Amino acid sequence: MNKATWIVSPSPFLLTRPTLSRMSAVTVLTLVPQLCLMAVEGDYASVLSILLAVTGCVLGEISMTLPYKRPFPGDRTVFVVGLITGFLLPSNLGPVSVLIVSFSGYFIARAVFGGTGSYWMSPAAVTVAIAYISQPGLFPDQLLSPESVRTIGDSFRALKLDGFRGLDIDQSLTAFLNQHLFAPFDIKLPEGYITLFWHSPSAIPAFRYNTLTLVSSILLISMNIIDWIIPVCFLLSYAACVWFVSVLPFALAVPQGDILFAFLTGGILFIAFYVLPEYNTNPRTRGGKAICGLLAGLTAFAVCGPGGSPVGAVFTVIIVNAVNPLIEYIENKAIASAGDFA
Repeated sequence: MNKATWIVSPSPFLLTRPTLSRMSAVTVLTLVPQLCLMAVEGDYASVLSILLAVTGCVLGEISMTLPYKRPFPGDRTVFVVGLITGFLLPSNLGPVSVLIVSFSGYFIARAVFGGTGSYWMSPAAVTVAIAYISQPGLFPDQLLSPESVRTIGDSFRALKLDGFRGLDIDQSLTAFLNQHLFAPFDIKLPEGYITLFWHSPSAIPAFRYNTLTLVSSILLISMNIIDWIIPVCFLLSYAACVWFVSVLPFALAVPQGDILFAFLTGGILFIAFYVLPEYNTNPRTRGGKAICGLLAGLTAFAVCGPGGSPVGAVFTVIIVNAVNPLIEYIENKAIASAGDFA
């Protein structure tokens, strides 16, 4: 009697997301156009700073794996972390400083806040925090001053008062859009938003190319590289706070903030789509992710105000990452209770 032969696949699973290597590769590719723009514009200092940040993170990974004779991770996540770190550091930080802080931030995030695939604090955020605490003078100033906002009563017009310089084509392109696109809807786009969308002037590369960041976010979400829940909840809650709530340090009389200005300054969009959705640092359930995003928006408003903060968004990530283990603890309790009930 012949025995039945069973052929079992070693991986009898249905993949609902791309592999980690593919996710890393796609994320890197979405950042390449911004790197190319920096090179075309002759901003070699920023390109060098980003490459050194990648090098620092790779050295940090080697220092974690080599002593234990573990293989270097082949999923390329270290390169993603390095790129994001470099984008969030000011280009005038200096090559040696970039290398040291990127190595230190990556090592601390991995060694102190977890291990491979289990760290709960963003290495990029930790690195920027170290850089800001050690050399705050090299980071850009707050984009808005309270005095100018009180004088004008509007964040964007106050930005002009503080010496904001737009692109040369900003005025003509804004006039064209107002005349041919927005006029039928009785909408008028103020001058300066084109600059903020296309090339916001900043020493921090992550703050500059908001249009490319938005295009990349569509690609990342559509390809299931990142989860949409946290970025969307973050942006909605932050926008609601900017629009409805008066900011005490700025003493705004009318609770009608400029949401576009808030989104296009301080790296809010970059943080929303490249840093906050990092899977290692996020809750697992949809409810937990929604709470995380809402909390991030409230925290960003408390830290960044109506926009223009050089490091407020990064410290928002650190604060939310510190709370996420509590959210995950509550998730586990809820899941266990549901299992017991079933």
